[in-house]
Amino acid sequence: MIITVTFNPAIDKTAYVDNLVVGGLNRLEHVIADAGGKGVNVSKTIQQLQGATIATGFLGGSAGQFILNNLNDLGIQTDFIEVEGQTRTNLKVLNQNMELTELNEPGPIVTDQDIEKLIDRILTIAKQDPDQTWVVLSGNVGPGVNKDIYQNLISRFQQENIKTILDADGELFKNGVKAKPYFIKPNRFELSQYFGVEEELSNEKVIELASTFLNDQTKLVVVSMGIEGSIFLTADEVILAKALTIDYRSAVGAGDAMVAAIAWGLEQNMSLDDLVSWSVATSAGACMSEGTSPASRQVIEQLKPRVEATKWQKIK
Repeated sequence: MIITVTFNPAIDKTAYVDNLVVGGLNRLEHVIADAGGKGVNVSKTIQQLQGATIATGFLGGSAGQFILNNLNDLGIQTDFIEVEGQTRTNLKVLNQNMELTELNEPGPIVTDQDIEKLIDRILTIAKQDPDQTWVVLSGNVGPGVNKDIYQNLISRFQQENIKTILDADGELFKNGVKAKPYFIKPNRFELSQYFGVEEELSNEKVIELASTFLNDQTKLVVVSMGIEGSIFLTADEVILAKALTIDYRSAVGAGDAMVAAIAWGLEQNMSLDDLVSWSVATSAGACMSEGTSPASRQVIEQLKPRVEATKWQKIK
């Protein structure tokens, strides 16, 4: 079972405009509203891959009810904690060059009591088979939540033999990796931020830096690099996968789709080669979809044979 945790879900409104005019009138076209937030996006993708997932986190107000109804309509199992206030709405605007401008609300306050309820809920779900439970911790946590929360949750779940996946940035990532989650997925910018180096890292430098995260508990590191592809690292293998050439509709949710496919593959004990092909195809499929909607499994299976990957010798 894969449990996705979204501390700060959102109604994601994606809109299109020819040219975004700052300080002027912009007439938005083709506005799409989706249930969003990184963990929610992961659950939506796993569901398309025909995997089992439970989406949890915090929801509030009518916006929270919209997200709950949307996920239920998609057939996704949910177990959210209700909080005071209103779940946020985020606006994502794409121009004709597919350049993305995001306007994100802060979201409601989450209390320590709310967090304890969430932990209890997850442990109750996982109690049936903790060794086969994966918890995905991804995205921002919203106002009032300490930036060491993912670190604390990872440590708490490890005590119950529950495996964790971390996809976060900034202080959440910096603190979270200290607890040694099973799998982490920084992008190249986040990697450069963490180590305080220039963002334009060579593949060799990415491998060198990312390898330092591997240890007795962190078994897999994946660094996404946009149109330059992705690098997958384990203790024994390094694979560089090229990005697919596709008709881009939106890059929103591409990273979440990759995390979803890897989580789904890890649950099924896939080889690294299979993880690479499924995750790259799933991420590309998300870029071909409008809004934050994931690609269908049929589309992903059509893309999968096109994935090109090369094995590299790891830098010790």
